[in-house]
Amino acid sequence: PFRNKAIFAFQVVDDSRLYVMCFGMFVHEYGVGCHPQVQGRVYVDCIDSVPLYGQERGEERQALLSAIVHAYFDYTRAMGFRFLHMRVPPPTDEYNYIFESRSLVVRLRASLHLAHWYSRLLLKAREQNIIYNYDGGSTATSMPNFPLALLQPGEIAAENAFKDVDTRHLDPQTQELVARVMVQQERCFVVHLQNPNTVAMLVPDIAPLLPSNVASDRRQFVGVCVAHRLRFASLQQAKFSTIVLVQRMLAHQSKAHSKFDQEGGLPGGGFYPRESYGYRGMPPP
Repeated sequence: PFRNKAIFAFQVVDDSRLYVMCFGMFVHEYGVGCHPQVQGRVYVDCIDSVPLYGQERGEERQALLSAIVHAYFDYTRAMGFRFLHMRVPPPTDEYNYIFESRSLVVRLRASLHLAHWYSRLLLKAREQNIIYNYDGGSTATSMPNFPLALLQPGEIAAENAFKDVDTRHLDPQTQELVARVMVQQERCFVVHLQNPNTVAMLVPDIAPLLPSNVASDRRQFVGVCVAHRLRFASLQQAKFSTIVLVQRMLAHQSKAHSKFDQEGGLPGGGFYPRESYGYRGMPPP
């Protein structure tokens, strides 16, 4: 089992004082009680952000996202995790997103940009002593310290499919983008959170797990957005979608709290719903 967390950031972008989702990150934390193969590791399933709205500049958004991710690095290090794994999904994987689906050309450009951003993000984190070090590689399979047990079968299949992608039906410009992505030297990263010369103990995460019929995992979140036609392509769409999603989250969690209060719950008021856990085809320890 692992602990799945959905991390969202909100911002006010005009005078309406309405918050809109601007950032999303889904992570899998393999803490105390996980299989030894993956214990003490964190896998970043996906990082995504919405388009720029209003007068916001690209460098402002990038600084905001970097600060959030650096803060999460700092948190995982303090919790005793040893490694954090990040991966730029192959651009042929059209379902690897949180807020908005993208065309192939946009995914290709985003793949190049995301790989460079990850490198800069990790370099800055190392310079600021937020992390100890990091390694980069072209694929997860080429990195000995990147357990494939962290990946979903579909993610492994997408990686293998990208190696054999047929570009003959694409226009020359798209073919060139594919070729640039194919030769990327660093698309997967293993972050060393701790100094190997120090002993770090995993801290049990005692925060209660909140059930969610919206964001128990990334695929569920995307499914809800698709089913209810929630989009983030424009500011008006983002405002409406944020209201709907947050109301659904709060309503479901409030209902779960009431149910557990009636049934006595767990000591300390915590509750641990089954849907908050997942398996990667490994036997429990």
